[in-house]
Amino acid sequence: MAIRELETPTTHPDRPAFERDGYVVLPGALAPEEVDRLTQAVGRVYARERGSDGRDPLHLLAFCGREAPFIELLDHPFTLPLVVDVLGPNIFMHHCHLDVHPHESPETARPWMWHQDGGVVNRDLETTPRPRLSVKLAYFLTDVSEPGRGNFVVLPGSHRSNAIERPADEDNDLPGAVPILAGPGDAVLFDRRLWHMRSPNASDMTRKALFYAYTYRWIRARDDLQVRAELAHLITPVRAQLLGAGTEAIDFWMPDHVDLPVRGAVAGRTDA
Repeated sequence: MAIRELETPTTHPDRPAFERDGYVVLPGALAPEEVDRLTQAVGRVYARERGSDGRDPLHLLAFCGREAPFIELLDHPFTLPLVVDVLGPNIFMHHCHLDVHPHESPETARPWMWHQDGGVVNRDLETTPRPRLSVKLAYFLTDVSEPGRGNFVVLPGSHRSNAIERPADEDNDLPGAVPILAGPGDAVLFDRRLWHMRSPNASDMTRKALFYAYTYRWIRARDDLQVRAELAHLITPVRAQLLGAGTEAIDFWMPDHVDLPVRGAVAGRTDA
């Protein structure tokens, strides 16, 4: 199956909520055994980056090529169809980050945290609202089903606004803000324009989450992504496209006018 074959003539059932609010929660996106494998992989990466004490936060870009479970998440059959429904099949993953956030002292000063994704894009594009351009999938590996656990916080519907009111005291507790309460294995798909932030983790648990951003293939990659050589056998043709592969420039700009070399099976989910 090619990515373009994930397109269906009917709208994905979660699409209307996504369009209305700028995000949608996808409960149970990952099976328990998938959560376990990913959590172990995060632990290995964290140990290499931060050591074994587990007290320091980690925000690691371009992590996808470091462990097999991360690569397998690229084309997850529970979530990728909604991404394709929103953006179409001519996409790739241009950005990803792995986040580990242990307990934070309540006395720790926090800067203004609210933002839209996109960086310089939000300066260069002049439309109102700005174009969507990309979406991001957040996978939660730990229990953030209660507030105060480093929750992902959103302003529903704010993807249609280029700016939000910033209090003079830069207080992050904005009216209408909603903390996402998610269990291990739940995912959130959100529009890059959605105003969002991470709340403080006042709990004793360590919040672990993985973020995969998908955009059109005619946009440049944000991350310098590398895949470990011993994991190359996991790169199916579909995953190759999602990692940015292409034989000629025209493949990225006019995929319907060329015979795309990107073919292969989308990995199936096992609920054993």
